[in-house]
This record gives sequence, C-alpha cells and structure tokens, in this order.
Amino acid sequence: MKINPIFLTKLFPALYLVACASVPNHSANWRVDAVSLYDSGHNKGTEIISVQQTTLLAVLSNFDTGEVDVLDVSQPTHLKRTARFNLGLAKGEELTSVAFHPTLDVFAAVIDAGNSPGRLEMRSATTGTLLDSITVGFGPDAVVFSGDGTVLMIANEGEDFLFEPLNKQFFSPEGSISLVRLSKTGHINSHKNLELADMINHLTIVINKGGRFMEREIDWNGDGKISKKMDFNGDGVIDKKKVLLGYFEGRDVFGTETSGEKKILIPIKSHSSALLEPEYIAISPDASKAYVTLQEDDAVAVVDLINEHVMSYYGLGATHHKTDANYDGWVKFNQSLTGLREPDGITTIANGRYFVTADEGDTDSDSSTQPENQPTSGGRSVSVFDAATGTLLGDTGNQLDETAFANKIYPERRSNRKGSEPEMLVAIDLDGVPYIAVGMERAGAVELISLADPSHPKVVALGKITGDDDKSPEGIAHFEIAGEHYVITANEMSGTVECFKISRNPAK
Repeated sequence: MKINPIFLTKLFPALYLVACASVPNHSANWRVDAVSLYDSGHNKGTEIISVQQTTLLAVLSNFDTGEVDVLDVSQPTHLKRTARFNLGLAKGEELTSVAFHPTLDVFAAVIDAGNSPGRLEMRSATTGTLLDSITVGFGPDAVVFSGDGTVLMIANEGEDFLFEPLNKQFFSPEGSISLVRLSKTGHINSHKNLELADMINHLTIVINKGGRFMEREIDWNGDGKISKKMDFNGDGVIDKKKVLLGYFEGRDVFGTETSGEKKILIPIKSHSSALLEPEYIAISPDASKAYVTLQEDDAVAVVDLINEHVMSYYGLGATHHKTDANYDGWVKFNQSLTGLREPDGITTIANGRYFVTADEGDTDSDSSTQPENQPTSGGRSVSVFDAATGTLLGDTGNQLDETAFANKIYPERRSNRKGSEPEMLVAIDLDGVPYIAVGMERAGAVELISLADPSHPKVVALGKITGDDDKSPEGIAHFEIAGEHYVITANEMSGTVECFKISRNPAK
C-alpha cells in the first residue's frame, strides 16, 4: 500500500524528516536569543521599526491603524511604549514606513495615497506634532536617513494599478526616488524626485522570456473595493479558471476567479518604465551614493547623491544551489534551484565597499507558459556585491532554509514558493567583523550571517520569534547598549515586536 507522505506528516508530526540535507555548522562564536516581546494590542500591522541609538528610543509603524508607537528600548528585556500617535490618515491612505532621525527629536513617516502622489511628514517624536510635509512620488514604500541626518531618501514604488474599462487597459504610475535635504533642525530644505531610466536594453538586466508576472490588487470593476472572489466572465460560476481581463502595454492580463481582484496577474515580459518599482534603499556611509532595490526587475539602481541623478543599474542575475522545491510532506534539499534574486532589503558594509541584499523574490511564473531552464522568483539567499562594480562576490546558497530546518521552523508549505523568504536585513559589526542579521518572513526568525569572508557568507546562528502564530518579521533594526548588541523586529502579522540579544556562545 502506498501512503501519501503529507498524510503521515499530519498524523505523525514527528515524521517530518529531512533527506540529503547538509545542516550548517553551529559551532560558531555567536548566538541569537529572544529576550522580550512587545505586543501593540493590535492583531496585525506592526511593519517597520527604526531605533535612534543616541536615545535608545524607537518608532514603530502600524499600516493597519495609521499609528506610530514610540518605544523605549533602553531595557531590552522590557520594551515599553512611551507614546502613540495617530497620524489622522484620510480614507484610502496607508502609513507605509517610518524612520528615526539619527540625533534629533524627529521621525519621518511616508504615506501612500493610492492613485494620487504620496507624502512625507516630519514629526516630533515627543509630541507627534507635524513639523513639515511635502508631496513625493506615487506609492512611497520606504524612507531612510543618511548616517549624519542631512539626507533623507524615499523609494516611491508606484505599484498601484488602475483599469480603464472602455479600452480594457491596465496602467500604473511610474516609480521614482525622492531625494530630500534637511536642515540642522530636521526641516526640509530641498526635494527632488529622481526618475528611473528605461532599462529595456540594459545588458545586465535578466529578461525572463516567458510567463513571469506580478500579483496585484486592482479594482477591476470600479466598485471601490477589492473582492477576493469575482465572476470575471459573468457565467454565474466562480472557479479556478483564468479569464482574460484586459491588456497592459500590449500584453494579456488575466485573473483567476477564486482569487478575484486581490491577485490580478500583470505580465513581466519587458522592462517597462511602469514596472520599475523602487523597494528599499541603502545610503553609503559618506552619503555620496545610494543603492536602491528594484525587486521585480532583479536589479539595483545606483544614485549619485552629489549630482542628484540615477547613474547606473546593476543586474543581480540568478543564484544556483540545491533546495527543497516541492510541497510534498518531505523536506529534501536536493533539487536544483536557479532563482532570480529579486531582493527586498539592502544594506552596505565595510565603509560602503560592499552592498548586501535579502533575496526574497516578488514575482511568479505561469507553469503553463514557462519555458524550460528559465529562472524562478527569489534566491532564498543573502548576497554580497562589490558596490563599485556590482560584481557578485558570494551568496549564502541554501543555508538560510537549511538553518531554519535544523531549528525545526522551516515552512515546508512554502517550498515551491520562495521558502523561508529573507525580507529585510541590517549590518552589524561584532569585534571588527561584519555580520548581517536578516529577518526570515515565513520562518518567523532572525538569522545571523558572518561576512568575515564576503565571498563565502556563512550562517552562524538563528533566533526564533516567540509564539506559534503567524509572525512575518518585516522591519528590522540594530542597537547597542554598553557594548552589547541587540536586534529588533517588527512582526506585521502578529502585531508584535521581538527583541533579540546577540551574544557569544560560552567557551567549551
């Protein structure tokens, strides 16, 4: 009798076994331990967190409520909220990111206004008072300060799509990068929106030749809401069939009735300027350059901050390693993966000599049209690049997933969809050696990576987020107290913040 392995895992959870896995060496010098959990009181929404090292205060955004919490992290084992500010958003607006100024009593918040340009607000961290505000690009999704606080940058993703029913055309505003210069008091001195150039003929950009698309929420029928199920073809039956809904730049756009308007499939078959969607930003330590992830295009835009323009693009290519690629009840890290990196988070290390990406993935492939040997979405890795040339130095391969499995938190249900999903990351210097702490969105953990040899990044430790519920760490930040290092994560699907201590393993 043949027994389905998925049945076995449900009946006997202890039989959730691995075959052919090379478990990373955990004899490294460092460990990551959860020391406290802050509960916002909301079921979800705690998305981005930013710590001001000089005061040991943090600002935390909640996209679901439009609120910003100010937390005292000076006692890491007992995080305490000192203030909560409701930003008074209008209907249809969303708070997407916050950042604490490095030294001033000021935080920045960016608001996505849907089909209208978004805005930047500069507010007092003590009172929440609005100090300054400007209109920025469409869909602002991340805000970052330079180390000296004189420059602020915003990734305007521009990912919202509209549908024009008369001509059956889908369209989207173009993404951009906002460059804001600040006064010594944190007020806005100047603002420039940097346009992104057409990358269709840029030789370093990977062009996948078939069946790659983005899932987007789009109000297709114009009723002002996003329906999770939709009888697209009007036959009175809602099933899993794909229906042609219209066109985007000459390409067919489909929807699946059981997913409705929540997952309309926008095709990616050329690098349209409308699909250049800046995701996150790393500013070099000397504030001369910035590196901006273009996740769906598997690329990084390099910004010259002195002359205020996008100077070049780095195509990030694909990673090749073994992984578990099937959701079948067995974890076997023996299948070949070729994955476009498609990074979300990005940071710099070693005084800006390298940049490092969290290769989450954000597109999907249509198995019915996908040619053989075409790369899939997401590297399931962390990658290190030479900042001056964009040359890949090395990546973690499958270490992130294997470390999650070794700690019994690998999300096998995500094996065929990007695995543990590295989301955001932060650079840390431990005894003169660069490390990266990366939040694993689907595994609910933080993994610590040594970059002692940038060509061979090595995962050395993992810390689990407390609880058994869906956590989804999104934002991540680092701070120090008396020479001790801490990492803090904003867990958007549980409404919580976890604080981890990074410490040495006891000598054997």
